Amino acid sequence: MGVLDRLGLRRPGPPPCSASGQFQIAGVTVINPMHGRRAGATIEISGGSITGISDAQTPLPSGFAGCFALPGLVDMHVHLPPDNALKLTQGAALLYLRHGVTSVRDAGDLDGTAVAAARRSSRQGVYPVPRVISCGPFVGAGKATFKNTILLADASAAAADAAARRVKADGASFMKFYEGLTEPMIRSLEGACAKHDLRMMGHVPRGMTYEDARIAEVQHFFGVPEPATLERDTLVNRSCDWHAVDERRMDAIVDATLKYGIANTPTIVTNQKMLCYRDFEATRRQPEMSKVPPFYLDVVWHPERGRPGNRMQRDYLDRQVAPAIAKKQQLAKRLFDAGAQLYLGTDVAQPFVIPGASLIEEMTLFIDAGIRVEQVWQLATRDAGDRLGIRGLGRIEPDAPADILLFRRDPTQTIGNLSSLEAVVTAGKLYRITDLDRALRSSQAYFASPLIKPLARRGAERALARAFGGAGA
Repeated sequence: MGVLDRLGLRRPGPPPCSASGQFQIAGVTVINPMHGRRAGATIEISGGSITGISDAQTPLPSGFAGCFALPGLVDMHVHLPPDNALKLTQGAALLYLRHGVTSVRDAGDLDGTAVAAARRSSRQGVYPVPRVISCGPFVGAGKATFKNTILLADASAAAADAAARRVKADGASFMKFYEGLTEPMIRSLEGACAKHDLRMMGHVPRGMTYEDARIAEVQHFFGVPEPATLERDTLVNRSCDWHAVDERRMDAIVDATLKYGIANTPTIVTNQKMLCYRDFEATRRQPEMSKVPPFYLDVVWHPERGRPGNRMQRDYLDRQVAPAIAKKQQLAKRLFDAGAQLYLGTDVAQPFVIPGASLIEEMTLFIDAGIRVEQVWQLATRDAGDRLGIRGLGRIEPDAPADILLFRRDPTQTIGNLSSLEAVVTAGKLYRITDLDRALRSSQAYFASPLIKPLARRGAERALARAFGGAGA
């Protein structure tokens, strides 16, 4: 065992749980963002739920007295890591929880193994895992981008119904509309989703505008740049080529959003992180990059060895990507002011988008756009919970899920106070930040060990070769 420890080959164990079952958190200020606060409160927890909130007349002994208690954060657009020999689910889960993210919506299980692995770990109760809400397989047409895709042959009601049945059977509560769909296909899928009680979200498909697609919840602001204005017809260009998006176009988007009741999950942080390719070597030295296994930087996100879409030139980053970020922030603020619904998501799995940390960055981008801190908190908690359809999610109230964050300083006053996170309660189990940090350091040491690091790198190279026909190797 000593040799395994010295080589870093012992697989990291879970962080210790400081409280579970039935317990109380006393002497805290309970904040439900934009819906009031209650000082000197005691939160009672049992069986994974909040059973009561009372005034602490005689404060009970508590290491969290004086803390601020807020609902756990929700990332509305992630892609969980696939289930393989590296067991990446555990490390990703630790990163989410370390940053206060207690629920995630998997926006398309890339190979069909990720969601099952996360849910299995959650059921086993050994490793803490955020609550996972699934969109199941991608639903598209033509050529599949990812292995786990349902392809429609036509726009018939029968084809749409069959797709909805498969998504529902996968245990998903959302359907992810993806590439290749036509406008008639989208309308047929809407009917099938209503029939099978599935919510809808997804891409505005290639060649289609935001207004023509009219998807209930649009991801990445796709469809805002009109197809004819793109430099190239790729996913990256559809995300970044905003040079022709002017005031007139933003007015049209706001009007269409209100007319059709469209919600948006912009994932602006994805574009922000693309700018890391301006200086890749400096980026890989950033402390936060040590929190993910080295093969991401050595292979998957590498500008030469990684995915073909990662190979962006400095000129393109300066000319298109950077201005697109500012315009997306402007549009987000205009939509918010008009009363349209926004959600916060990050598209974890994209280059340099770190689980958990990236949601804090997305919150910061919304705040920098002019949306107040507490309003952003509401979007990332209560509003997300309502969209996911889980009773009480995103609230601290009786009968709500016991997903609670404890801060030493009030994070609704300034986003910088998020750094004062002391503990996370997820599914009724309390974990101290010091213990989550210790578990993360063990995970980092494991993946940086002299035997695991090269094995993981070779595995990543083979996976890229399979996915991109050798182009990413």
